[in-house]
Order: sequence, then structure tokens, then C-alpha cells
Amino acid sequence: MGPFKKSLQILCYLFKPHKKLLCVYLISLIVFSILDVFRISLIYPIINYGLDIGTDTSFMDGILQFVLPKTVNPFVASALLLAGVSIIMVGVELFVAYFASKTFAVVRDRTDRAVFASIKNQPYDFFAKHKQGDLLYVGQIAVNQTGDAVNSFVSVIQSGLLSLFYLLFLIMISPILGIGMVFFGLIYILLIKNYLFARIYRHSSILNTAAIEKSVVYNEFINGIKTILINDSVAFWTEKYDAAIQKLLKSYLRVMVLQRLPSVINGLLTFMLISLGAVGLYYYTGGNFLPYVGIFGTFMFALYRLMPSLNTFQTQIGQIYQNLPALEAVYAILQESTDKTPSVSENQKKPFKFDTSICFRNVSFRYNASCNDTIKNLSFEIKKNSKVAIVGNSGAGKTTVANLLAQLYQQKTGEILIDGNNLYDYNHSDYLKSLGYLGQETFVYHDTIKENIRFGLECTDEEIIEAAKLANAHEFIMATPDGYDTIIGDQGMKLSGGQRQRVAIARVILRKPEILLLDEATSSLDNISEQRVMDSIDRISKNMTVVIIAHRLSTVQNAEVIYVLKRGSVCECGTHEELLDKKGEYYELYNKQDVELIQPLTI
Repeated sequence: MGPFKKSLQILCYLFKPHKKLLCVYLISLIVFSILDVFRISLIYPIINYGLDIGTDTSFMDGILQFVLPKTVNPFVASALLLAGVSIIMVGVELFVAYFASKTFAVVRDRTDRAVFASIKNQPYDFFAKHKQGDLLYVGQIAVNQTGDAVNSFVSVIQSGLLSLFYLLFLIMISPILGIGMVFFGLIYILLIKNYLFARIYRHSSILNTAAIEKSVVYNEFINGIKTILINDSVAFWTEKYDAAIQKLLKSYLRVMVLQRLPSVINGLLTFMLISLGAVGLYYYTGGNFLPYVGIFGTFMFALYRLMPSLNTFQTQIGQIYQNLPALEAVYAILQESTDKTPSVSENQKKPFKFDTSICFRNVSFRYNASCNDTIKNLSFEIKKNSKVAIVGNSGAGKTTVANLLAQLYQQKTGEILIDGNNLYDYNHSDYLKSLGYLGQETFVYHDTIKENIRFGLECTDEEIIEAAKLANAHEFIMATPDGYDTIIGDQGMKLSGGQRQRVAIARVILRKPEILLLDEATSSLDNISEQRVMDSIDRISKNMTVVIIAHRLSTVQNAEVIYVLKRGSVCECGTHEELLDKKGEYYELYNKQDVELIQPLTI
């Protein structure tokens, strides 16, 4: 599909939900265009009757004689009618401007909302497959550029209709000259389409790629600023940024120059036509051109009014071509979820209820078709209100189990059963409300401690304070400058790792979950912070089912059952003491960690 058809298809898709609004806009544009052309046509009788040339038998004269009142002097009638039409045009033009703005604003707003809705409804693996910078580009820059394309499309409709009516008017004045203009104009448009617009699209694609690269570099630089500064790697990231900016500079220059060419050529053609028409009229009439002044002047004036419309039309088409890569990116995101409609509505699924146990039965999973199974034929049981640990070497499948329990991914084969019912038979939202999750990387954002604990949940300040006390966080919160109203900075930069984790624990407490899932929750903390966090977890989890995913075995020794994973399957299970007595995989892991803890650092 060519760029023109592609851009038209995407824009039609964006405008489709707003057919009524677009129809009102089109009708107002047609009225405006007719009135504007009629206003210009009134110049003809003013010139003719002003110079006392009279009228001839042309089609245009017949129309004007029908419109102009016979009881009033034709010159005065033409002048008064021109004034009246101009006054009416003010109201019509304001009406057109309002609906042009409303059409743009409504389509732009809906597109922005639709993109965010599409992204937020994607499964977790969608985010795992895409760079953050790419998604930020689509949600911010590409959406803005799509808005520019929508605005350009609205302008194309207006300038296109106005140009069409002026062309019809020119043909009506002089069929030979008008048809000749249309013929040469079509040749000119084909040349522009095949040469100019194709190059605008190509350079805009380069521009789009460079903008994405710039977005990715910015995102990575800000997210990794601490590591970058410590490693004195600012110069490296500056080089990456400069490379992206250099591509932007070259492409912007080429696109801007290419977009200016049509208006430059149109200006040249306009005055060439006027000058050649004047010379042609002189020789055609043998110097006696006064009887043709009215028709020639009206033709030239209409031509002069036509050219700005054509300039706008071509410029806005160029803008659409320039923004086509952004349109394609937005359209691709909007189409992502069209084939992912669930077969059963969430409202039709049963409410979550947990009475006895969670069972993995012959569960297998791989992250993509090119990888081996991360877990295979995995089976184990977690009883209600028990504390269960899942341990193993890196790559054994521990985090995959957590991801499956959190419904971030769905197993390829086998079943995850809760009280004998398939996990996916339960309402998704209802299940997640019963699940508390603490991961290795605690998500906090640039807001107050209070709002980070609340996390969108409807609750009172008293409930937040009570949750913080249970999480052993109240004391350090009150030591901050503004207490619970302290702004913690991007990613909680003003808090330590242990403090961020205790804020997350308070967040979990507010949700009052039945199941608490700890995925390497203390792996990035020092021993003291780890102990404080584990004490907080022990305090709040007395009536919860706790699933601990851990690499550090110090956090799982009190678990009622420990499942040891090896190559995606359970190789042994039991209590801490039982597994040590077996002297198997767990025994080796335990001794290995003891050696690592006591081994002196060698340089």
C-alpha cells in the first residue's frame, strides 16, 4: 500500500466514530465555498458596469442578471450585494472555524485516550517486548504528531473544497483556459505526488526513527543517572544523544525545504499565468481589450484566490506525509488489541473465593517460541494460611511461578487450580484484589509518602497511618521533613531501599489480601534492612497464605514447606531441617551461600 492510501486509511479510521460531526463540517464548508466564489463573481459586474461596458451573452452574465434586482442600478446592486454577502460570510466563516476546531479537538482527544486505553489493556508480555522509550514515543510524541496530521486533514478538506469550487468557477468563466489549467494541474500534481511527497515520507520515516532513538536515550539516561554518574559515562550517553540529534537535524532540513517547494512553484505559476494571459488577451483582441477587462480581471482575481488554497492544500498534504510514520505507530498500537478480545467477559466469571489450596498441576511455560521451557510439568500445592517457599538457582523458574500466580503470563499447558477451580475461571480484578505482591524492585513514584501508600485505593488517612505502623514504617516517616506529606522524588530517591520496601508493605496491608506473594522481596537489601522487612511481613501475615520466592535461604527457614526447583521442576520439598538432612539440592544451595557469606574478599 502506497503512502497516500495508507495515510487516507488511517485518517478515515480515526474520523470514523465522528461521522455526524464531519458531515456538519463538510456542509458548512460547501456553503462557505459557494458564498466565497459568489463573492468573487460579483467583481465582474462591478467592473463591467463601472466601465459602462455592459453585458454580453455569456453563461455567467445570465446568472448575474437573474440574481441582480432589475429595479436597482446594476453597478449599485452588485456593490450592495457584495457587501451583504461579505457580512454573511463573517458568520459562516466563524461557523466553519468553530467546527474545524471542534472536529480537530474531538478526534485528537479521542485518539489520545484510545492510545492510552490500548496500552493499558495490553498483557504484561507486551511491555516486556517493547522498549520503554518506544512506548513513550507513541504515547507522547506520536500522538501529538497524529494530532498535527488530523489538523492537516481538516485543513486539506477545507482548502480542497474551496479549490474545487474556484476551479469550477474558472471553467465557467473561460472553459478553454479552465480546462487547460486542470490538465496541466493534474500533470503537476502527479509529479509532486511521485517525486516530492515520496521523498517527504522517506525523510519523515528517518525523522521518526531518530525521534524514537532520542526518546530511548533520554529515558535510559534518566533511569540510569546514578550508575552513569558513578561510572563517569556521561560522555558516552552524550555521543548517543548527539547521534540521534544529528539525524533529526538532517531530516528536518530536508523535509522543511521539500515542503516549501510547492508554494514557491505555485507563486511562480500564478504570476506567469497572469502575465501570459494579459499578453495573450492583448494580441487576441488586437489591442482592443477593454470589453474583456471585466471577465479577464475576474478570472485573474479568482486565480489569485485559488492559488493560496492550492498552496494550503499541498502544504497540508505534505504535513500528513511528514506525520505518516507517527500515524502508522499510533494505528499499530490501536490495532494491537483488536484480535485479543477475551472469549468470556470478566463479568461472567465467578467471584474469587479461596478456602483450601492453590495447586500447580503439570504446568509448563516458555516466554517465547524460540526459548526452552522455563518450567515444565511443574506440580506442587500451597495450603491456605500456610507459609510456602520456592527456592532454587538462578534460572530454575522461581520468578516464572510468581509471574503465573500474578497472572502476568498464562501457562502454555497444565492448570493452576484454586479450590479445584481453574485460576482463569475467576474474575481477574476480583482475584488481584485478594493478592498482595512485593517484588525485588519496589515501585514508588514522585508524590507524597501518603499517596504512595494509598496507591489509588479509597481509604482514610487514619487507615494509612495504621498500615504504616504495622509495616514498621511510621517511625521513619515521621522523621522526614513533612511526615506523610513528604515528597519522595522520582523512584523514591529520597528513601533507602528498606524504607521503600516498608512503604510497599504498608500499601499491601491496606489491600487486606488473602494471598501474599514475595518475589525476591529482600534480595537487594542489607541484612539489617532485610530483618526489619521480614519482621514486618511476619507481623502482618499471620492470617494470610504466604508464598516466598527467594534466592537467599535466610528468608525461608521458617517456611512450613520449601519447594526446591531445578531446571523448571520440583526436585525436592520439605522443611528447612528435613531438606538439610536429605543433603540434596537444598543442602548444596545452603552450604554454598554459607561459604559465600564467610569467604574473605580477595583482591
